[in-house]
Formats: sequence, structure tokens, C-alpha cells
Amino acid sequence: MGNHSTKVSLKLFDFLIELGNRLDYFVDTEYPMSETVFGSQAIDIAWFNEEKSQFPLFIFEIESSTNNSIANNPTKVFGKESKVFEKPLFFFHIIIDSAENSEKYNDLLGLFGKYNYDIFKLNSGEIKTLLIKILLQHRRIYNEFDLFRILTHILQEKEICSQIDIEAFLTKVEEIVHENQSYRIGQVYADIASSDDLFLDQYSKFLHRSFKKEFLMNLSYEGYSESITSEFINLGILYNSFGEELSEIDFKKLLIEAQKTETFSKIEYLPGLNRDYDIFIHDHVSFYLALSFMLFQGNLEAQKFILDIVIGILDKLPQSKYYIIEHHVSWGLLISATSNEFLDSYERIKNQINANGDIYDTILYSPIYRNEHNKLPDSKLIQVPDMNEYCRAISINFNHLKKGKGIQEIAVMSLSNYWKEGLEVNYNLGIELANYIVKSIKIKENAA
Repeated sequence: MGNHSTKVSLKLFDFLIELGNRLDYFVDTEYPMSETVFGSQAIDIAWFNEEKSQFPLFIFEIESSTNNSIANNPTKVFGKESKVFEKPLFFFHIIIDSAENSEKYNDLLGLFGKYNYDIFKLNSGEIKTLLIKILLQHRRIYNEFDLFRILTHILQEKEICSQIDIEAFLTKVEEIVHENQSYRIGQVYADIASSDDLFLDQYSKFLHRSFKKEFLMNLSYEGYSESITSEFINLGILYNSFGEELSEIDFKKLLIEAQKTETFSKIEYLPGLNRDYDIFIHDHVSFYLALSFMLFQGNLEAQKFILDIVIGILDKLPQSKYYIIEHHVSWGLLISATSNEFLDSYERIKNQINANGDIYDTILYSPIYRNEHNKLPDSKLIQVPDMNEYCRAISINFNHLKKGKGIQEIAVMSLSNYWKEGLEVNYNLGIELANYIVKSIKIKENAA
């Protein structure tokens, strides 16, 4: 490697080593070009297809600055006969502190550019170009690469990441990813954004790009509940982020299309469809519908469509000790109480519960992520009050909580399990959503 003492060059050196590891190459440094180690020419960083390979697929030479010996590195590789040293698939010549308009670069490209060789001047903003070229060359060999590991590596290295236009980089990477992997990009971005607030904006921008390419509905998510509800959530994020720009789009129509399959609606009470679906309806559907509803704040048609699904499920749910309908009621009442526009829905749910018995106050005023409410020592059976009294009571119940997370952060977290890794406590995303909704009700009342 020679004498690379600058912080940037050392950081880049380590970065490229780890990048090679994450792309599943065998990486070596100061790799001797001949069996005679003493005095042998060496390569700064070499990526091999496997450990036993003699000649590297990719070569990286890093120059701290433009100097008179800059031609030595490509010459030592391309100047040898192939039987002595086989030519690499690509030679990445990296200049940390390049000179402006140096003739040396044109000379080098004129001499070696006919081979798989290029120069990357980092102080001229070419880190993104370098990374894209690496991924393009990698795709000449392999169909796939671990996009999550690559992106998290780049984002963790602040000195590298700060020199990249992330949105432009991601847009280009999405073109490089093989079509067999493209449907998983949403999950990768959601996993990253779920634990990196700075990446949230990139997730919504990705949805916008996917929507314009008519690819949004092709995205696939790993969890069972997420796989069913992701189209609703993603459309909600899209509206929440780009509602003004997409003002001509009929989001209710898109929700209707997202709800359809060949034989039935995706989200409705379908007993016996399969065990996983029964668990989804019993435990999770209310949270995801409430989340979708809140993402569409300002779009009454879309919200009413979602609320009709909520009520349709409530109308069909059996009331028994094996099926706790109160969980669904708590969410249905909460979203109905966000506006007088939904008063009829609130009254319908209230009358349905009050006509069939009381409800525990600890369930009514504490919507949670999963249907796992427990009777507490101070639980009381009560009738559902009118909307104004309900809003007052639930606001008091959540008054001790701070403002909490934003709706898009909650939405992205709902599509991922990655953020849960390392948590020592059972974090309840439903409480975050309920707190967000309650706080929005309070703000509306104060403004009035």
C-alpha cells in the first residue's frame, strides 16, 4: 500500500476490505505479485473469488495524491504477460487528493483504459461512482448481493457516507439489483429505516420511485401480517409524504385494488382460511388498519374505506371467551373519534358494544399492538361513553406519555422486525400508535 497516512485513505482502506467481505470475496492486502515475497511488487487490496485463487478478480490501488509514480501501479499489473500475472476483472485506481485537470489522468486512461481500468478521484466527489462501479462489476459474476449488508456498511462509515448523495446512489443501485431481488428492496429499506431515523426519508422516496415505475404493488415483506397489510401501509406513507404532489391520484381506488385477490378481499373476517390468517385477524389486524387510517389523514374517502373494513370485521367477529372483540373495539373507537366526520361510525361501534354488555375500561382506553389484554386488579366494566367523554378520558389515560414517535416512523417499524433486535423489554408499537392518535385528538380540541 505504500505510505497512506491520511485519515481518509486509512478509512477507505478498511472500508474496502469490509466491503469485499460483505460481497463474499476473499480479501487480501499487500498481496505479493510473485512467489518471491522479498522485494516483490504488491497490490494494496485484492479481492479473490476464493481463498485458493492465485490471481485476484478485483484490484484496488490507493494513491494519497497525484504524483510522478502514479503510473507504476497499473503498469505493474498490465505490463506483465498473462502467464505471469493474469489480468483482473477490474482495476480500481483510487486517488484520495487528486490534482485538478492533470494530464496524468488522461495519459493513464489512454494507455490502460482499453483494459478494465478506471480512475476515481475522491476529492472530486467520485466515491458514489466508485461504489456503483464495484457493484456493476460484481454483477458481472453474480446475480445477487446482500443489499442490507452493503447499505448498512456504507451508512455506518460516516466519512464515506457523507461524501455520497444517498438518494442518487440508491436510485442507481435499484437499477443494478437483479430482478429476482428487486421485490425485496422494500423490506431491506424498511429494516434500515426502522432503526435509523435519517433513512426514513429514503424509504418514502423509494416508494415514490416504485409507484412511478408501477412496481409498488410488487414489493414483498417477510412477516405474515406485513405481507398482507404492506400495500395499505406503503400507500399511506406515499400519501403522507407526497399527497400534494399526487393530488390527482385516487388513493381510495388504489386501496380497493390492493384489497382484491382473485377470490376474496385480503383483509376481512375469513374464519378457517388458515391458522396464520386467523391469528392475523385475531391479534394484529386492528393495529394495522388503525395505522393505515392515520397515514391517510386528510383523505376522508380513503379513511372511510379503511374504517368500513374495520366495522365489517367487527360485525362478523364472534363474541366469546376465545375471541376478544374488545381489542378491535378499542381501536375502532379510537380512530373514529379523530373527527366528527366519523361520528356515525363511532356511534355504531358504541351501540354494538353497549347493547351486548359492558367493556373493561383498561381495554377501552388502552389500545395495544397485539390482542393480549389482561384483566387488571383495577379493571372496571363500563359502558362506552359518547365521543366527547371518550376523547377526554383517553387523553387523560395517555397524558403521562411524551409526544413519542411520528406516524411514518411507526409505519416503517410496523413492516420490520429488525429494530427489535437487542431490545431487553417487550416494546409495544401499539402504544406508540395509540399515543400518536390521542395526541392528534388533543391538538384538534385545543385548536378548536
